[in-house]
Amino acid sequence: MREAQRKTKDTQPKQPNGPVNLWKWVAIILIALILGLGAYMGTQILRSPSETQTVNTASGNDAASVPIKMNRQQLNALAAYYLTDFQKGQELKYRFVVRSDAAYLLGTTKVLGQNVSFVITMQPSVISNGNISLKATKLSVGTMSIPISFVINYINNNYKIPKWVKLSAKHKTIDLYLNKLVGKHDVRYSVDKLDLAGNQFNFEMHIPKRN
Repeated sequence: MREAQRKTKDTQPKQPNGPVNLWKWVAIILIALILGLGAYMGTQILRSPSETQTVNTASGNDAASVPIKMNRQQLNALAAYYLTDFQKGQELKYRFVVRSDAAYLLGTTKVLGQNVSFVITMQPSVISNGNISLKATKLSVGTMSIPISFVINYINNNYKIPKWVKLSAKHKTIDLYLNKLVGKHDVRYSVDKLDLAGNQFNFEMHIPKRN
């Protein structure tokens, strides 16, 4: 009888580990945000048709710099354009939206076969050398509010992160070092101003000197 019970137990399908799958999907979402934002800031920013550009003479290692000024509507339109193209063929769908109070990553994913909505709330700011820091203030999956420090630490321990990205579980931040992200022809980018309430977003493209 015990042998029959053992065989019955062995033939039962294994149930997926809910918490592990949950952390995995949240980690994938955050990594997708990091890569999407980095690529968008580094290579797609000049696609906006309504931005204001002037070329200034630069000093140091730059031959010139191109200031790029945008408002919230332009920034959101550009992010939507890039992420729509970035997510083609993927089951995971999400949106990055900048509002007057914070930046949000919103979307839907599947956990244990069920569609679950998620929201990541962040406060972007400019740090040294024109780089970006995203301070995660809240992460919710469905009705659960997940500790963001746990998720960031999970990503650090389980996934390979680009060199130009630094995650801090202690400070709950995702720092994007755009000065280490080199685009085509060695072009680099920096951020001058991120004013959510004032609706001003100023970036700069640095064109290197040619020997």
